[in-house]
Amino acid sequence: MYALKKYPISTIAAVSALGIIAYKFGFSRRLCKENGKYIVIETTDEWNLHETEIITLFKRCQILGIDCEWVTVENKRKPVSLLQLATDSGFCVLVRLSYFPVWLIPPVLIDILSNETLLKVGVGVAEDANKLFNDYGLEVRGFVDLRYLAKDLKELQGKNMSLKSLGVELLGIDLNKSKEVRCSNWNAPHLSEEQVKYAANDAIIAAKIFNVIQRKKNKGCLGINEEFLGEIENCIDIPFKQSFVNNKGPPTLSALKKSSRIQYGMPRQKPMYGNCQLVAPDGELLCILNKGKAEWYLKKGIGDKVSEEPLTVRLKFEPSGRPKLDDVFYTKEKLNQCVVCGNIENFHRKFVVPSDYRKYFPDLMKKNVSHDIILLCDLCHKKSNILDKELRQKLAELCDAPLSYQIYGKYKYNCEITKVRSAARTLLKSGDKLPENRYEELKKIISEHYSTSYITDDILKQACLLEISTSNNTFIPHGLKVNQYFCKNGGLIQLEKIWRQHFLDSMQPQFLSPMWSVDHNHKKLALKVMNHDKEIDFDVSILGLTPELMEEVEDFES
Repeated sequence: MYALKKYPISTIAAVSALGIIAYKFGFSRRLCKENGKYIVIETTDEWNLHETEIITLFKRCQILGIDCEWVTVENKRKPVSLLQLATDSGFCVLVRLSYFPVWLIPPVLIDILSNETLLKVGVGVAEDANKLFNDYGLEVRGFVDLRYLAKDLKELQGKNMSLKSLGVELLGIDLNKSKEVRCSNWNAPHLSEEQVKYAANDAIIAAKIFNVIQRKKNKGCLGINEEFLGEIENCIDIPFKQSFVNNKGPPTLSALKKSSRIQYGMPRQKPMYGNCQLVAPDGELLCILNKGKAEWYLKKGIGDKVSEEPLTVRLKFEPSGRPKLDDVFYTKEKLNQCVVCGNIENFHRKFVVPSDYRKYFPDLMKKNVSHDIILLCDLCHKKSNILDKELRQKLAELCDAPLSYQIYGKYKYNCEITKVRSAARTLLKSGDKLPENRYEELKKIISEHYSTSYITDDILKQACLLEISTSNNTFIPHGLKVNQYFCKNGGLIQLEKIWRQHFLDSMQPQFLSPMWSVDHNHKKLALKVMNHDKEIDFDVSILGLTPELMEEVEDFES
């Protein structure tokens, strides 16, 4: 399959810092000449039909406008419905992501979004990138928020820098932003012509705006404007921050360090399992462990090295127990490969029972949890995280435990105070640059809050320090509330089994250890309860041990 061009590190290293950017993005003053065309894609077959055309035109332009549409129901955002990618010439691909299972998203689309050599531009791109990653595991790299590049243009001083405003000021184009279309049903079986045009225009205009800004900053010079390239380099993959708007020039290095770039978990580059062996004095295998732990026994002088490959350490003392019941699992070698597809590179550790649930378990259920920490390749890890969201939502509804992104958060935000503080900060920083009607509008907000018609700098400074949030004392984290529900309904063992079974059903792993079990550690727990083990320092009713399980363990002991 044809892939977008990736440049070798050796080649990039041979050019200067600014040359790298020019080389990567191939900026020039020429515009793409293809005719305007919209392509709406709902199936993999439709993507395959147009894939060669998409690659050819996107590769030629090097700059893409990007935007997303989604549906909001009762103040809750649904997953992104539509992804728009467009050239400045009017060629736009509209991908209905809500129609694609995660595992069927075209690899070339994944490559386009993650390819750092293909610049993606828009307004609020970082927010869209986060939505795409959270909803579909899609990584967007090489993006720039147009507001960073436009902030010092004379015609935009003191003006709103929404995409609509940028379109009016720089292109003389007034985008249709009617609420009727903007808030329409983007998950409808068929998008209307008006919806398609609205969505496509947002991405196309973004690409056009970039080219206008580039021409203005080239100041009539041919070739590459190094100052402009420097601006772009400083803004790549940086979420837009209003505090940067009033600075002269690009954000400083110190500011960038404080700014949070979009972060995605990087895969492991080293094997996770060393498969070293720990044996009892009589040679019985006790467990498989990593090299660091094996060397710890040698360093402490409580074990002897028996062999080098695999590294095997024999204890000098009798262990407190031998492998039985669930502990036999830890005597088996683990392979450094994705347990789903067998891939042998780019691993992520996957917590089958997510830590935001397990952290509320009794300490005894937090021990020996390596059974539930497995390896997944990059693609399978993303797919699994997306499918986990479905179970989280079901648990949220079952346990009346709203997820953290919903309105019931740890803090309560006062919208009115937020408006006052924002108005004061704007007046202090840019009051003399604001249009008169906007200046009076912000002044009125301050006046009404402080019940005075005379606004001084002291009042503005005081307003800038207003607290906009207070602690929500009624807030209970989603994981804790789910934990509390299962303690009273079925037990924590049941919650653990639900997550394990969900992983098996949703991912259907082909390379998981045959000893991996949905019931792992439950017999051992039952045995400790039956023997009144000292580690049982909690009400055992929260475990949900069944009479059948207790009887099975009792038979084993006898």
